[in-house]
Amino acid sequence: MFPILISSMVSCASTPTANPSPAITHTNDGALAQIDQGKKLYVQYCAGCHGNGGEGTAKAPPVVGAGAFPLVAATDAKRNVPFHTAADVFTWTVKHMPADAPGSLSTEQYLAIFAFDLTANGVKLSAPLDAAKAAAIVLHP
Repeated sequence: MFPILISSMVSCASTPTANPSPAITHTNDGALAQIDQGKKLYVQYCAGCHGNGGEGTAKAPPVVGAGAFPLVAATDAKRNVPFHTAADVFTWTVKHMPADAPGSLSTEQYLAIFAFDLTANGVKLSAPLDAAKAAAIVLHP
């Protein structure tokens, strides 16, 4: 799991506790459907470069695990922006991925893939991922 700090989430399904979890603990049916769609889209558009398990390959960095979404990319010359929030990753991804056809997917498809990637890294969504929720997910303060 990559180091992630959830600063706040919109539409949280539960009330805060004395020891809040670093991730939302409830996933609703809409979020599950988005994540399932994202898994299928990931296999179709992303796995060829990022690996079946998101582990990364010689072609592309990991999107799952300790090396996923680092604040600053040490070896990726294409990436020149820091990834403070999930929204930063999402914005960059829409402009640059898939590598052979950047910007070719719909916003909903990109959100679904990213919801899948986030949940693969231990983030549980209380509702389908959207721009506001992505901005609230702090990856690196």
